[in-house]
Amino acid sequence: MMLWYYDMSRRKFLQIIGLSTAGVALSSRKLEAITSISGKTMSESGETIRMKESIARAVHDAGADVVLCVPSTGTAKIFDEYNKITPENVPYSYNEEVAYTIAHGAGMNGKRSAIIIKSHGMAKATNSVIDSLTAGTTAGFVIIVTYDKKGLHSDSIFDCNDFVKGTGIPFKVPENETAYQDILDGFRWSEQLQLPVAILIDSNTLDKEVKKLTLRSAVPQVSCNRDPLCHVLCPPLASYQSQVLQAKLAGGDWNKVERPVPLHIPADLSPKWQKMIHDYMPIFQVFRQMRKEMDFVSGDTGVSSLFAFPPFNCIDATTYYGGSLPLATGAYLAGRQGVWAITGDYTFVAAGHMGLIEAVSRNIPLKVLVLHNGCAMTTGGQPLPDNVFNHLISGYQSYVRYIRSPLDIDSIRSVLKPAVESDRLEIIVADYVKGH
Repeated sequence: MMLWYYDMSRRKFLQIIGLSTAGVALSSRKLEAITSISGKTMSESGETIRMKESIARAVHDAGADVVLCVPSTGTAKIFDEYNKITPENVPYSYNEEVAYTIAHGAGMNGKRSAIIIKSHGMAKATNSVIDSLTAGTTAGFVIIVTYDKKGLHSDSIFDCNDFVKGTGIPFKVPENETAYQDILDGFRWSEQLQLPVAILIDSNTLDKEVKKLTLRSAVPQVSCNRDPLCHVLCPPLASYQSQVLQAKLAGGDWNKVERPVPLHIPADLSPKWQKMIHDYMPIFQVFRQMRKEMDFVSGDTGVSSLFAFPPFNCIDATTYYGGSLPLATGAYLAGRQGVWAITGDYTFVAAGHMGLIEAVSRNIPLKVLVLHNGCAMTTGGQPLPDNVFNHLISGYQSYVRYIRSPLDIDSIRSVLKPAVESDRLEIIVADYVKGH
């Protein structure tokens, strides 16, 4: 549906956004218009530097606060140059989907962010890529994608342009001499559209000489308001969120899209869903009482995400299955305190634990609530072998607290309260398997 709309509105889209006629690529005219907004003058020293350093300087000069990279032949060249420029020694990441989501979480929470990622890695992260379009961003979020069209250091060659175009992300393929400016403009473009923007770089050009340019970008202050109707991706809101995305891509005022009435939990749910969430209501009643001490709470696709809505209002954002942990990590890196991720046990095993590895490696005091019911509830109750979950969680045992009676308010409060007050990583397992 999204791609159909995109094609049908192409003429209007090109007129308003000023895109080139070949793909969803930012035109020179639009670049000039955006650049003029800054009111700054690009300085040129006469020196030359390698392309990889120019790209790294552009990310730095754009004021990106959160920058991530999973190592590959092309991306490592850029990221190593970035670490020479920044006063911090920013660590590498391990998984492309997780790293992408962390960067998105930071952008959603008001800090300019970037990920330097290989085209194959972006393909691996596509689940998060597509959801980042639907959920949007507030601060600029730029994806620098390196591609290897000659196959000099890739196990396969595919058309990066067509792939990125297929995801729906606005993107630009710069010339070597324009890459620095295009990256700065990409952040401003991202903030105008409130969408991620991709800049595609041929990895075989990274050692070429280009002019050294300098322009310290004025980073706008952006406000981040809790808006679960836009940021919590779930079936009841899919139609509205699709219309918002279409309006953004068409350059229209997405705020004019009629907002749905928020769900009221559990009254507005079907009997089937009311039954599913019944056992979770006590834990979210206590969670709601402590919510003022939590700066940001992310959820995972599933039943628990419904507690984003009144009267609970417990969750701020939800993207893909397993994305709660990296989203919360990104929020923390953006300056949020008391960040929580809520996930199910099946989700945690399938994907969420990869985000936990990133949080541990960065010493982030993330709080994770795992609803352990032994199955994938929303897709039909497919069982999760208990030994699989226990084996995975055992590696973090020193951080784990158990809610043994998750239907008992006092038992819930006795575990959640010290976790809220803790200044370290906490994993709270609400054990519905043994708690019944």
